[in-house]
Amino acid sequence: MPFIPQISVVSYKSRTIISGLILNTPYKKKRQTGLLNTLRGVLSSYKKPLLKNQEITVFIDNNSYVVKTNGHAVFEVELNISFDKAPNVRVWYQEEELHIHQNYPIFFKYSDTRFAIISDIDDTILVSHTASFFQRIGVLSFIPPAKRKPIDFTQKLLKLVELNDINMFYVSKSERNLFDVLTTFIQKQALPKGVLFLTPYLNLRELTKRKKGKDFKLDRIEFILKHSSDKKFVLIGDDTQKDMEVYEVISRKYKNQIVRIYIHQTRSRINSRKQLLWKKLKSTFPNAVYFNESTDIVKEIDLLRNLITNKAEL
Repeated sequence: MPFIPQISVVSYKSRTIISGLILNTPYKKKRQTGLLNTLRGVLSSYKKPLLKNQEITVFIDNNSYVVKTNGHAVFEVELNISFDKAPNVRVWYQEEELHIHQNYPIFFKYSDTRFAIISDIDDTILVSHTASFFQRIGVLSFIPPAKRKPIDFTQKLLKLVELNDINMFYVSKSERNLFDVLTTFIQKQALPKGVLFLTPYLNLRELTKRKKGKDFKLDRIEFILKHSSDKKFVLIGDDTQKDMEVYEVISRKYKNQIVRIYIHQTRSRINSRKQLLWKKLKSTFPNAVYFNESTDIVKEIDLLRNLITNKAEL
């Protein structure tokens, strides 16, 4: 029987998006952690069949919605309402209710604070070696998520989120296959339990091609900003992929909503391409910080704390 390994109910200012993934295979309890079990778990996630292009019924409290999963086995229901508390969500397929197996929050309320954070994941909150395909696969395959190394600067910065009821959005080009790996890491490191926006579920053949939506991150961040028009945002990313380019576009188009940008310097030497990207971003948005181990984290925490508590102008 199919099951749901990932589902989220995300409320914005005046809208709620219910989205989930359905695997077309019976649920199997995960093995205990360990090197071999980590490898087996990662490999098996790229072999699971998807429930593609199938009609399902989504029940939300007392209402029902008939929708179809797309070619990536994802369903979505969009409502013109913002929930203050978690609605009762059930999903039926062929007259049977599908079980949800997710060890991570499902409901994400739109907070009353005027502040929010959008962060990348790989090489921004945890060490992933995304610049090297083989190093990335090695880390994923042989290091259990609970033992992955966090980025110290980001980890300390994000402690402010938990203390101030700030909306947290993780937007990453990591595939949905890695949802359990990433959420285990987030919870183990006591990072903010924000909603995760990931690229579509992949099989092994698709993984080796490494072709993902070119504008995925830009489109998702724009959606968040448009539906959170009363909030100011901090953007956090790194210099291994497209974050500087994406954040430059975002800070130009939504300059009144962005208050700070942080880019993680992943290597000791900054090559010429990264220097050019950083120069362009800094020119567009002077309040950007290219951080490394020597950056004054205390200063940045104080700055953000003052913004959050209205002691500094946004």
